[in-house]
Amino acid sequence: HRLRHGTGAGRRAYRAVLGEAQTPYESAYDKERLTWRLLKLLPCLLEDERFAPLKQFLADDDDLRKRYQLACYLADLYDQYQVYRADWLEDWAVGRDQLRNAKGAKEQLPEGQAWQAEFWRRIQADVPLPQRGTSRAELHHRFLRTMAALTQRPAGLPRRIMVFGICSMPKQALDALQALSRCCQVLMFVHNPCRHYWADIIEDRELLRIEHARHRRKVQMPP
Repeated sequence: HRLRHGTGAGRRAYRAVLGEAQTPYESAYDKERLTWRLLKLLPCLLEDERFAPLKQFLADDDDLRKRYQLACYLADLYDQYQVYRADWLEDWAVGRDQLRNAKGAKEQLPEGQAWQAEFWRRIQADVPLPQRGTSRAELHHRFLRTMAALTQRPAGLPRRIMVFGICSMPKQALDALQALSRCCQVLMFVHNPCRHYWADIIEDRELLRIEHARHRRKVQMPP
């Protein structure tokens, strides 16, 4: 089974674990549907001072071409956030206008970008109640929680998953594969741009620098 996160086999894996009722084939948060929702919401937001950057961009837009371009751009942005920055969306949805970096440290959302968090809350409020909770980020969190509690492999999951031809992968996909590895064999074929084992071709001084940096972080290491 080839796993493409968010669509195809990835969506089928979610459905096998969570059930079809909780994993619709079409979501209100899919990029195409999100574009039309944003087109509808944009005119209602421009009088709010928090959306001044958008109002400035949409000036002199008599044929509404800019509005459509902006809706497409923002739909793509929030679509990527669902995969790469699900933690941001989680915070924004509950009113925490902040960002988390790769180490989990939190910082205030810059004033000029605060509209992004408010816009996400407006999107959430506009989605009909039965369809809320179906974004890829939210499905992913439920999938991980359910997988952690499983005692046997669901009938819809394959015995083996093979991942190949991937040069990069979002953490969300890696989390899903790690969860699936509890009940499926997961094989990853990763590209290596070198015919040699990397550790065998690193210069001695570079190895020494790595070892020094590694031990320096250990408080209990003697001089």
